[in-house]
Amino acid sequence: MADPEQDDLREVIRRQVALRAAMARQPSYAEDAFLFVCAGVNYTCARLGGRRDVSGRELIDGLCDLAVERFGFLAPTVLERWGIKGTDDLGEIVFALVEVGLLGKSPRDSKDDFHDVLDLRETLRARHRIDADAEI
Repeated sequence: MADPEQDDLREVIRRQVALRAAMARQPSYAEDAFLFVCAGVNYTCARLGGRRDVSGRELIDGLCDLAVERFGFLAPTVLERWGIKGTDDLGEIVFALVEVGLLGKSPRDSKDDFHDVLDLRETLRARHRIDADAEI
């Protein structure tokens, strides 16, 4: 009979090994960048009503919202410190995670979906201002 705790432990180890492999594929990004993108996928899916295929644009929007929610006005600085300077960087991380099996993709998904979608720094600043104005 299978031990559920052992199966859970095996899954944790599998995910850690896969995460390390993704990080080795894209060493210019901090570990926190990969963890943030993984959290952002879950965040975006939850906002959109559960697990489903998420477009590059939807994921970028979700990641921007999560960054502002977590880091406030420091969001651009935090992401840049992790090596994320634009939406292309988000695509590089996403596809490194896809390549190691931590994220899935549909046949129509491409890194091009993340190419120069928006000015990340300006979008984060604008969303923080909107959130700050809403709190007043």
